[in-house]
Amino acid sequence: MKKTDRRRYADRSFSVRAVHRDRPDLHKLAEVLIRLTLQETGRTRAEHRAAEPPDTYRPTTVSHHDTDAASAATGPPQAGTVE
Repeated sequence: MKKTDRRRYADRSFSVRAVHRDRPDLHKLAEVLIRLTLQETGRTRAEHRAAEPPDTYRPTTVSHHDTDAASAATGPPQAGTVE
C-alpha cells in the first residue's frame, strides 16, 4: 500500500523546455551600470566629505599677541621653567 503520491525515481520522466528571449539591449544595460556607479560614487564622496572638517574651518591658533598678554599676566619667565 502506497502512503504518498510520490513516484519512484525510475518512474519519473524529465524534460527541458527552451525559452527563447530577445537579445539584451546592451545600450540600456551600460546606461544603468553607469548610473549605478555614479550614484555609488556620489554616496561615497558624500560620506567622506561628511567626515572631513569643512573648508572654511580654521583650527584655533595662539597668536603672538595672546602669548604676550599671557606672559605679562604671569610675569617674566623664571629660571628652570619651559615656555
